[in-house]
Amino acid sequence: MNRTVSVYAGVMAAMVSFSAGAQEPAPEAPLPPAPAEVYKPVNLSILSGLSTNGFSSGNVVNSLSLGLLTTNAGRVDGLAMAMVGNWMERESSGAALAMVANYAGQVKGVQMALGVNVAGGSMRGWQTSLGANVAAGEMVGAQLSTGVNIAAGETRGLQAAVGLNIAQDMVGVQTSPGLSIASRLEGAQISILNIGGDVSGAQVGIINVARRMKGLQLGLLNVAGEAEGANIGILSFVGNGQHHVQAWVSEMAMANVALKLGGKYFHTLLTVGMRPPHAGEPRLWATGLGFGGHIPVGLFFVDLDALASSMREGSFIDSGHNLLGQLRLVAGFQPFKHFAIFGGVTANTLVTWQGEAPSGTDRFKQGRIYYSDDVRVQVWPGLVAGIQI
Repeated sequence: MNRTVSVYAGVMAAMVSFSAGAQEPAPEAPLPPAPAEVYKPVNLSILSGLSTNGFSSGNVVNSLSLGLLTTNAGRVDGLAMAMVGNWMERESSGAALAMVANYAGQVKGVQMALGVNVAGGSMRGWQTSLGANVAAGEMVGAQLSTGVNIAAGETRGLQAAVGLNIAQDMVGVQTSPGLSIASRLEGAQISILNIGGDVSGAQVGIINVARRMKGLQLGLLNVAGEAEGANIGILSFVGNGQHHVQAWVSEMAMANVALKLGGKYFHTLLTVGMRPPHAGEPRLWATGLGFGGHIPVGLFFVDLDALASSMREGSFIDSGHNLLGQLRLVAGFQPFKHFAIFGGVTANTLVTWQGEAPSGTDRFKQGRIYYSDDVRVQVWPGLVAGIQI
């Protein structure tokens, strides 16, 4: 029994000793020193390796690098030019010109290619291509392309593309007849379609989308989760803005309904109005579009609206030759979030051409009527009152 215990204790001691020895890290071999840079003023190349830089060109610095097909160097301080492409492992300082592609670890200067330009790190200067420009690190300067511009790091400058601009964190301008995207932008996006995360500045396009917008959105369709500033468009959907339905009557005896959409201070009105037939007068329809400013003051608000409406007698789909312009100043009281009453005054201008004015408008004798050869213009003041939900 004692012999068994002794053997067991010896085995355990050996295992503990082996485990302790295994936990001690082996000394790391020192890293080999980086090869010293070798300066060769001129490099003449057919392909990478078939050049005056030799097979190991990662530590070579050139002032002029010319390639029939490609060039390769650690750094070029000057000009690199090749039919196919230039590859600078660490840095391009100056100009890199190629038919297909340019790559440099960092760029200080110009990259020009018909295909692709890539800065693996920071880029300070200018990239221009027919295909794509890519800056993987910080970019200060400009990217110009008929295809795609991509800036993955902090960007200060300009992105201009026919196709697509993408930036992560940008101070500057993105412009394109296509699409511009920025996660964060201080400046302007001017494209057909603009998409931004946090935008401080302006979005100008047909469709503008932002998560948080501080500044101006100008387009046919604007969308923002939150907005401070002006959202001006045919349709503007703003999370903390205005989205109401208005109904009102006026001196023209028409029942009017409008969809009111916009930001905190500016809105769009899409209107439809109808006057039923009465005393021999036919049914009168009006469809219109308006823009306005909104001033909230506690439970009260003041709106100044400019509206233009096409007026037609008879059928809703008939064409008409009557245009009613209105300037409307109203004050409202909003005791609840989704209910308000409002009333105010209007200045009305009715323009008629190729026919007679809509029936019933001649009764506004307090106004004035002007005639020319084929145009009739009538102006008068009016009143408006309604509700908003």
